[in-house]
Amino acid sequence: MKISLKIFITCIAAFSLAGCNTDSIYQDEQYKTLVYLLSGSENVFATSYTLNEEEPVRYVSIGCGGSNSNEQEITVTLEPNPAMLDEFNSLNYNYQSEYAKLLPADRYEIESYTVTLPANSNYHYVRMPVKVRPLGLSPDSIYFIPLKIKSVSRYDVNEDKSDVLFRVAIGNDYAEQLVPTYYAKSGTMTNPITVLSGTKLVQPLEKDRVRMFIGNETYGNTTTVADIERLSVVVQIKEDNSLLVTPYGSMEVEMLDNVNGYNRYVPELLQGTSKQRVFYLNYRFRLKNNDGSFTAWREVEERLIRIED
Repeated sequence: MKISLKIFITCIAAFSLAGCNTDSIYQDEQYKTLVYLLSGSENVFATSYTLNEEEPVRYVSIGCGGSNSNEQEITVTLEPNPAMLDEFNSLNYNYQSEYAKLLPADRYEIESYTVTLPANSNYHYVRMPVKVRPLGLSPDSIYFIPLKIKSVSRYDVNEDKSDVLFRVAIGNDYAEQLVPTYYAKSGTMTNPITVLSGTKLVQPLEKDRVRMFIGNETYGNTTTVADIERLSVVVQIKEDNSLLVTPYGSMEVEMLDNVNGYNRYVPELLQGTSKQRVFYLNYRFRLKNNDGSFTAWREVEERLIRIED
């Protein structure tokens, strides 16, 4: 019995030591401090830059994960990673014409690629400013700034989150590119008489300008640059909320004022207990044919009500 008791006590001690070692390994491996770049699926981080400002600023977030705050200050340096965009395009698109684009270097500014995470921070992350000049970016293109972690002063890097495709989208008060903006449409076109119904995609161009297709034309996966040039109009919202409709490409457009109260934008139309943002449009257009001639004029009377998220 004495021998059995000694064996039992020895086993308990051994298991206790093993348990301590397991806890130590678990904490070391599962809760170690790792530096990473904040992103979502396919390591994409998307953000919208307002066209209301000339050089708006958004941020790349660099974080450190672990059960506790980092006990020491961490210096992190990033660098461009164009190869990441090449891989993204090869995995997601079949044709080069569909590829996402590298945001041109003259379109953005990163003052410093090096940031510092303070020791024992309550936030576990730091932000790196990215200034962009969005005016002139196309709502039809996807733009990225691909980045990766070049070095860290201490700790390890989370290899699965060591790079990021920082997507730059544009928006204004009337439409967004990142989450496409749709308006419910109603109205008519003449010659022949056509009822306008369904939804219409409205895309940002400038602070006070948006682009849309005429009538019941739709924007989809098969839409070409030629379609956009031929079938789109630009709507300018003036300071007094009156509207000016002009061609985006080759068509001809003339404003009409036959409908009382049209060619205006109403940002807060009260409908019951809700407020709606509404475009009232009245114009005529004719399309340019391949031989240089034009189709007959068609008049448009249209109301567009923004579909809110």
